Amino acid sequence: PPQQLGQPIAHQPLGFGGHLDTAGDGHGHGRAPRRTWRVDPAPSPLQLSPVPSRFTLFNDPVHGFVSVPKGLVLSLIESPEVQRLRRIRQLGLGFLVFPGAVHTRFEHGIGAMALMQEALGTLREKGTVMDTDEVEGALAAALLHDVGHGPFSHTLEYQLLGPGPSGRPFHHERMSRALMARLDRRLDGRLQTALAIFDGTHPRPFFHSLVASQLDMDRLDYLRRDSFYTGVAEGVVGVERILKTMRVHPPGAGGRIVIESKGAYAVENVLLSRRLMYWQVYLHKTVLAADHVLRAAFQRARDRWGTDPVLEETAPSLAFFLAGRATADDLDDAEAPAHAALLDAFVALDDTDVLYSLKRWSSSSDR
Repeated sequence: PPQQLGQPIAHQPLGFGGHLDTAGDGHGHGRAPRRTWRVDPAPSPLQLSPVPSRFTLFNDPVHGFVSVPKGLVLSLIESPEVQRLRRIRQLGLGFLVFPGAVHTRFEHGIGAMALMQEALGTLREKGTVMDTDEVEGALAAALLHDVGHGPFSHTLEYQLLGPGPSGRPFHHERMSRALMARLDRRLDGRLQTALAIFDGTHPRPFFHSLVASQLDMDRLDYLRRDSFYTGVAEGVVGVERILKTMRVHPPGAGGRIVIESKGAYAVENVLLSRRLMYWQVYLHKTVLAADHVLRAAFQRARDRWGTDPVLEETAPSLAFFLAGRATADDLDDAEAPAHAALLDAFVALDDTDVLYSLKRWSSSSDR
């Protein structure tokens, strides 16, 4: 069409208001028409209505893009309880030996949830029917399974809370359960299915197996993730094959997770890789020595609590635990005032508080 760029325009108004010049020279002599070129403005782009997305993407270096469904799961990720995991190192003091091992419990929770998505997708493809509530509950249980870890993960697990009158020791699973219950109350009971899966009381036991078993999503993620960040190749496992060979057998409410025969070697690899990772990473002699030093510092701080003025500069959230203001039994009674105070202090506590306190303690005259 003549309106396109590069086409001569005959007897058409120009884009700047001119026209084709065919006038004579004033002496009766006509002259050939002078071609004038015009560049029309570009057409307006199509005005497309934005399509709301049902997912939020996380770019995970281990599993790639992870699609997090908006709604319950995303609201959990945005909660203070889960955001705190960004400040909890997955391998505790392992970074002193493996400098790259600075990954966090937050990444691990996202990764376990991503593997849960893949596992549930495979089971559905193989005929296992599950409703939306069960899927959301399984994803939430995978995401929150380690929300009860304290600073530096396992390093200080038994240094924060002592056993109460019942004699039951503190475990991070007890704190995870208490925090999940509090989130459930905050969300008006929307985590009931997740709690049943976490506790192993759900009528379909295969869901609990995906959260806590020899081949759960927690284990499959941390082996691969810890191997990636430490550079220890022995921890690399064939996660994809294991997930693709899962199925529920026998079909029905009582079915359990089984692995098809073509996934047998991948399962053997997981068991061997886990042992090698314990030898080379988790039980590395220097990591164990660093753990011992940090625990000894905590014990010394507790012994001198109230007598050394430097300890008054301890981070408030950590001081709550060193002062012995709560025991593990306070996790069991959700109605007790001590329960709420304990959970508030724990959610406020992370690696930063420990590092800050250690720096303040270094000026103590105690040697």
